[in-house]
Amino acid sequence: MGTVIQDIPHINHGSRPRWDRFERADLFEQYRELRTQGISERQAAKELKVPRTTLQAWRIWHDTLDMCPHVAEFLQSSPGLAFLHRIVIACHLVCVEVGACGIRLVCLFLSLTGLDRFVAASYGAQRQVNLQVEQAMVAYGQDETAPLAQGMPHKDLTVTQDETFAGGLCLITMDPESNFTGYNGLCGSCSTPFSEPETSKFSSQLSA
Repeated sequence: MGTVIQDIPHINHGSRPRWDRFERADLFEQYRELRTQGISERQAAKELKVPRTTLQAWRIWHDTLDMCPHVAEFLQSSPGLAFLHRIVIACHLVCVEVGACGIRLVCLFLSLTGLDRFVAASYGAQRQVNLQVEQAMVAYGQDETAPLAQGMPHKDLTVTQDETFAGGLCLITMDPESNFTGYNGLCGSCSTPFSEPETSKFSSQLSA
């Protein structure tokens, strides 16, 4: 899954940034190193092939951050951005997917920790992050179910019946121990039993 860290600086949302966050972190780190060597801003811009005004905007944004300079420097570096990426992904996985706390609490977490200075903390931005997380989870399940099933010994499973209401009454089969959801299908009543062909789809899904 690609990076989910979205840029903060005020830009035209219809335009595409020239550098992603990791490229920008590397360039800014090189710029600061050149400046400590006594190289002028104009020379640094020429060497890095970055407009001087862009480097100035990055420097001003960094200098006006309301937090410890050491923390700010780390979170703007490539290792810091990678660590920040892991925090955001873990927060979505634990708080939204496992804990069912909702995306708004993720936004609140980012705001209270001050990480909203580096990560877009609006609901819309984090909704896009959560969409990527859910897509990655679905893809992982599809990719790993069959290979894992091949290495497992055959055993009989007792499944329970449950229902959801996504687009109408939908009955599902579920393994009560692992919470693995098997067959699901729309029906008119909760008392409608699953037919043999329907339940066989669950077993074939596990043995595929």
